[in-house]
Amino acid sequence: MNSKLNLTIRKKSIILVSLIFTIILFSAIATAKIQAASQDDYFFRVRILSRSDYETEHLANLIAQELQRIRIDSLIYPYPGGVFEAAVLSKEFDIVLIDFDWPGYDVNPTYVFSEGGSANYWGLDNEIAFQDFSEQKMLEGIVETNITLREGIYHDWQENIMANVLPVIPLFNKITTYVSHDNLLGWDHEEGIIYSLPYMEWSGLHTGQNNTNEFVDYIDPNDWDILNPLFIEDEFFVSLIAEPLIRINKNRLPEGVLAESWAFNSNQTILTLNLREDVTWQPDIDQLYLDEPFDADDVLFSIKMYQEVSSVGTFFKWIDQIEKVDNSTVQINIDGNSTQPGLQPYVPALSDLTKLMLPEHYLNVDVVDGIPDTSHENWRDYGENCLGTGMYFLKSYSEGVESTFNSNLDWWGSIPLGDLDIAKYIVRFRDDLNVKMLEFETGKLDIFKDYRTYMTDFDGVTFQKQTRDEYDVTYFGYNLQSDYCLALIDQTLTEDETMTKGLAVRKAIAHMIDKNIMLDLLDIEVEIIETPLSNKFGTFVKSDVTVYTASHDLAKYYMYKAGFDPSSLLNPGFTPLQVFASIIMLSVITVSIIRKRSKKKQS
Repeated sequence: MNSKLNLTIRKKSIILVSLIFTIILFSAIATAKIQAASQDDYFFRVRILSRSDYETEHLANLIAQELQRIRIDSLIYPYPGGVFEAAVLSKEFDIVLIDFDWPGYDVNPTYVFSEGGSANYWGLDNEIAFQDFSEQKMLEGIVETNITLREGIYHDWQENIMANVLPVIPLFNKITTYVSHDNLLGWDHEEGIIYSLPYMEWSGLHTGQNNTNEFVDYIDPNDWDILNPLFIEDEFFVSLIAEPLIRINKNRLPEGVLAESWAFNSNQTILTLNLREDVTWQPDIDQLYLDEPFDADDVLFSIKMYQEVSSVGTFFKWIDQIEKVDNSTVQINIDGNSTQPGLQPYVPALSDLTKLMLPEHYLNVDVVDGIPDTSHENWRDYGENCLGTGMYFLKSYSEGVESTFNSNLDWWGSIPLGDLDIAKYIVRFRDDLNVKMLEFETGKLDIFKDYRTYMTDFDGVTFQKQTRDEYDVTYFGYNLQSDYCLALIDQTLTEDETMTKGLAVRKAIAHMIDKNIMLDLLDIEVEIIETPLSNKFGTFVKSDVTVYTASHDLAKYYMYKAGFDPSSLLNPGFTPLQVFASIIMLSVITVSIIRKRSKKKQS
């Protein structure tokens, strides 16, 4: 009887021990296969790059906190202006929060989302799944002259870029409200200050104002730059001096500036520009060049410099050939798609001709292989002072204090538009928001450009507020060439082969972004957007594009598709090794208890 009992007990012990070891083996295998979190309890880490201003840092911190919920760790790098821009260009990030001024008045997205785009900060190339389709649509869009068909092409492009590529998560479209004193007439914020100036005048003196022929503006001293349009992105103050061939008005229609008129041939592959004949360049600072006429040579020279010298982008790739017909006529052969035989139209051509013109007579010096010596003293003086054909010239610059622009008495526009009532444009250097607000309220500044919705002091009758939509958009962008966070760019297909694992990770992150919460953190006025395009582009914006709503469940779903199972993560402080050791210890204790019970029964 005892022998049978002992045999039964031994069998049970063997079965139990076998079961325990099976559990141990299964646990070891599961620990090896599941990409569970490390001791720090995250799957991988991303570097978040942002500007070091108060609002953007808050947004970066919010994103980092949200990503922790799907076990993505973050390193946040808040940098000031110049350092931030350098980090963006060198792609020292995995995720970047960037306020981006759309590079042109046309919907053309090739600058930003094409492999060769000058503002392709995301590292897009044709090796990325579905980017070839995106490139195809962008090419179709720039050559399609039928507006209805063009809208459809860009709708297809937006859906593909958002659903299948996802280099950015569009966040906001910027709205600006500027405030001025109520005695300012002729100012149209939608047209902008530059093109309002010929019509602006003071109806009297406002509080703190002493002179009605002056306009006092301001800028952060760190944002004041050289005055050479080839090397700066913000052309506002340079535009007081220099002018383009064409401008785009508030209705997004072209208007002639230095080009008096223009005409296309029947298939829009040849553009003829007729230049104004009554335009002269301002004198240089040394008064060596006087009464130099603006002509076709300046146009050819300017376009060549934007093509080959500019440091802020690649421009005019669509120009197949440019020819001087005579001093006041330029002919441009257009090829919007060089992969196709013959000339192809390029619809954004007029929008691209909004670049500021350069003085060929002054800058075309010490030429080698067709390129002037940009280290020449003329180039240095031009960068410090500029010279143009426009309304004003730089009269003085006092570092850290102010710059003064005086009206150009020989400006060609004085004839059709009348004399400039604003004879002096003063720019004061101010960086403290409270100082700027106080100086505006006391009348020392004539414009206030840092308006926030909480500033109710400007709701009174002594001020006028004007609001406009901007081309500026805020993106949450990914670095698709990252060598730090490989999970973000993994081109391996998911198990169900519906997308790459990198895209699944990007979609997971997108679903952790709550734009409404982010909106509450902003003092500036913005609109939430769902496509990469600014709302300024109207019907070109696809209204039913794929949208990434804030959803923890969807974020976890896409993390799982990418091979990261958030439910597999252990509680903080318990690593897989600790759990494995705990199972072994439990097994040993269980076996020990069984043996003790067996001995008791035998006795």
